[in-house]
Amino acid sequence: MTNLLLRRAAAGLSLAAVAAAGLASVPTSAHAQMTDGWAYGNVDIDVDGPCESPGGGDWFEGEWTDNGAPHTAGTSDSVTATGAEGDVVDAASSYSSTITSTPLGAGPATVTGKVTSSASALSHQASTDCDVRADADGRAYGVFTLTQPMWVTLTVASESQRSGDSGGALMAGVGSIGEFGWPLPVRRAAAADETQAEMLMAAVGNRGSSSASTLLPPGEYAVATLSSTYAEASGDTEGSIAFTGTFKIDFQTPGTASAVLGKGASKVQFGARDCANGNVPVALSKKTVKKAKAVKFRVDGKKALTLKGKKLKGKKAKAKTVLLPSSPTARVTVKVKIKLENGRSMQATRSYLPCK
Repeated sequence: MTNLLLRRAAAGLSLAAVAAAGLASVPTSAHAQMTDGWAYGNVDIDVDGPCESPGGGDWFEGEWTDNGAPHTAGTSDSVTATGAEGDVVDAASSYSSTITSTPLGAGPATVTGKVTSSASALSHQASTDCDVRADADGRAYGVFTLTQPMWVTLTVASESQRSGDSGGALMAGVGSIGEFGWPLPVRRAAAADETQAEMLMAAVGNRGSSSASTLLPPGEYAVATLSSTYAEASGDTEGSIAFTGTFKIDFQTPGTASAVLGKGASKVQFGARDCANGNVPVALSKKTVKKAKAVKFRVDGKKALTLKGKKLKGKKAKAKTVLLPSSPTARVTVKVKIKLENGRSMQATRSYLPCK
């Protein structure tokens, strides 16, 4: 059933669904920020079989913008389905989501969010003739323009407490506005007269995590998330679930560096990656050179350079900078290990995104 939920979620991110909500007709902004953002969805309780209920369900919607503030939307409902001779099923569903985004399109940006949903269909007896299903579904989307190439990384995670016939799923995606809707990371083969669709998607079921990353060229894009939760009661089965999902969509410029890690971070200065050739400069201060016995440089775990003796200190200790070559098309991790004259050792590590 989790796979079915994921397929339903992928269908929910189709261009047809987006167009029906008005996304495809939104004009592109003259500046490089999100032009339109909505969070919407519904809770629904469906009762079939020889049972009666007042019906249940409700829609919700709310706007969100990339102004760095949290935006929350959601709703809930419950019904009691009754049949013959004490055949009763209590059903309920709820959905709440919060999304926060820094300005999209002009440079590094982050979209984060949290989904909290629940669904239950619980019978008063060991078996029921009712057919009851409770659903809680929600989506969020926004349109923006990238003015320069950007690395985008999607990360989704979920956890749930569930029993019986129930399940949940969460997806996040970024795609070209003209072709949004194909479940990736597989890219669709475009016809000769079509523009190649750029798509990326990450998804999880009841519990777990998933991530995906790609380099997007400049262009018009849509960012979207979808979560689906359900529970059913029928015959001798019933179900309930409390589902929590989180997502993060991170945009970074090519060649962006991570924070410097390790006890030797204060002893080494990692420079910006040169995206023309992939080189990474690493500087050692005069103080570091004076106190060091040997300095070893590694690129992606492989030995790149060792400085010791005259190569390190020369006739007189002074600051020096080394250039470590790497492929500009690859993610690279640089590690510097410093062995001090007093016998102590420390290291510093920094990673860089690919340049293209």
